[in-house]
Amino acid sequence: MIKIIAFFNVWFFSMVALFSPEEATKTNADETMPMCNTNMVESVDQWTKLPSSPVLSSVPSGSSVFETDSTKAYAMPLLTQTSKGEILLSWTEKDEQGLVSFCLASSKDKGKTFGDKKVIFTSKGIGNSRLMRAKVLAKKDGSLVAVFTNRPDAPAGAPAGGRRTSDLVYCVSKDAGATWTSPQNVDSDPAKAMRGFFDAIVLPNDEIAVVYLKDVANSTKHEERDLRLVLTKNGVFQPEKLIDPVVCDCCNINLLVDANGALHVYYRDNNDDIRDIAKITSTDNGATFSKPQIVHNDGWKINGCPHSGAISSSYGKGALIAWFSGAETETGIRLVTQEGKKLFVLNEASVKNPWIMAGSKQAVMLWEQSQADSKSQLVFRKINGDKVSETVAVDGTVNALNSTGLMLDNQLLLAHEVKRDKKNGLKISTVAL
Repeated sequence: MIKIIAFFNVWFFSMVALFSPEEATKTNADETMPMCNTNMVESVDQWTKLPSSPVLSSVPSGSSVFETDSTKAYAMPLLTQTSKGEILLSWTEKDEQGLVSFCLASSKDKGKTFGDKKVIFTSKGIGNSRLMRAKVLAKKDGSLVAVFTNRPDAPAGAPAGGRRTSDLVYCVSKDAGATWTSPQNVDSDPAKAMRGFFDAIVLPNDEIAVVYLKDVANSTKHEERDLRLVLTKNGVFQPEKLIDPVVCDCCNINLLVDANGALHVYYRDNNDDIRDIAKITSTDNGATFSKPQIVHNDGWKINGCPHSGAISSSYGKGALIAWFSGAETETGIRLVTQEGKKLFVLNEASVKNPWIMAGSKQAVMLWEQSQADSKSQLVFRKINGDKVSETVAVDGTVNALNSTGLMLDNQLLLAHEVKRDKKNGLKISTVAL
């Protein structure tokens, strides 16, 4: 068994430092993904230099040390819950030979302990990053579907020149993750192209939806990538569909199914370089979609891609959505309701990588924020209706990166990377609300 060792500490708040958009050291193939118009985009920390503000309080956490191998680099953990209440933890790990393994472990006691690691697939070309996080989906029929990017031609040594391609693939397990099918392409188009910045979700009819950006053939650079959708029918992926021809080219996509069963696609649109977050909605399991609608009119005009999309969570009968905007009038990460009502904007300069979790009565937005010594920690705010709490720090999460989580009753179960000297580790934490 992977052991969970609990301990408790008390952490006192400190002033936060200026914003730094740097992620943890990239460990997987996404570091060689081609990004659009990168020569036009300044570093995010040049968009704004805002005054920092203190975290007002802190809470203890039951921090759990996830047993990891110091010779491997761990990246982008993700927690999900099956329809039977079992917790699934997925992540990637890269060894000293450059092999990346997409892995899974499960918990039947709400994250207190996890079973043995199961390897979904291993190659040098597996991708897993903030912009295209590898995912494991749990269907109601008990099967698991893993969706991730892979470059089967990934070089063993230094990156080769020329434009890169990437496949978006899936594997299926019918035995709770013990064995997996070989990776197959999500789309049936044989053309070499970059497919990524994706998200995937289980629909109310227990089919899978995958949305992604794909290179436009003979692009004029105004439309370098478009937005595509693939659905399964009886578990088999169908031909891809174009759902928006002009979008921001390198921002991650986010999918959400709300309490009424509607599918929402959140993505950064591109309307003459106004790059605000848009949504399209389907009430028939992805067969048809509404016209694009801007979630909140930030009016951010930028001649290039911010490499930063939206995240969301179903909350009550609606949803909460968060994203970064560099709009001059109000720069920062904003939290907005499905109806477009803005709840707050985080304009502290060190805020990054938000994550939203929701239960039946309240929601939490978690993010990383730097201390005075520039080390990151996790902090959060609670949301109850239109009411928002003060910012609270999570004890024991210094050097936490790329966090995700679940709300289980009145407790948060968090998974995050831990920054180490050379290779990041992996850690599980619990927080009582």
